[in-house]
Amino acid sequence: MPIWIGDRLILAAPADPEYLRQDPRAILMSAGQAFGTGTHPTSQMCLVELQAHLQEGDRVLDVGSGSGILAIAAARLGAGTVVAIDRSVPACRVAHANVSRNELAKVVTVLAGTPEVFGPGARFDLVLANLDTAADGAYWLPTLSRLCRRGGKIVLSGFQSPGEGRVQQALEEANLARLARRSQETWITLVLGKPA
Repeated sequence: MPIWIGDRLILAAPADPEYLRQDPRAILMSAGQAFGTGTHPTSQMCLVELQAHLQEGDRVLDVGSGSGILAIAAARLGAGTVVAIDRSVPACRVAHANVSRNELAKVVTVLAGTPEVFGPGARFDLVLANLDTAADGAYWLPTLSRLCRRGGKIVLSGFQSPGEGRVQQALEEANLARLARRSQETWITLVLGKPA
């Protein structure tokens, strides 16, 4: 069953009708052993924020990419280059297959590992991180901030309202500004800005 995210993205399965799969807004997804079919509230909120904040040609990092859904969406929306990274090797295999299925291998690179693999010079315009818990978000925020260029943005999700205080403390310590907050059910998505 296809899912429309705003007016710029359609999440479709390989079994959906041909006319949907051929639509330039379509993202063909098969999650396999990875998180990210587009049905979870955190994925949907991240996709909405991605549409709102991505600029044509942006360099994008997708941390904890799972199925690659956010990385593929960024490429569909006009990112110049996208790096999708996940510590799960099976998830990386799924993401790589989805990138190939969507014919975006020239834009999206899939890596196995954690964001710590990037050297001191690595900088991204937009960092996406749909992680597992508030503790993960708080732990990774200093690294995500380092990888985000001055004036860039971070879309952080994957945690529920009871853990929001912990994330808030971490973003203040990382000198990040809270630009927007979105919630769906008990899940939270934040858009953070790095001072210019």
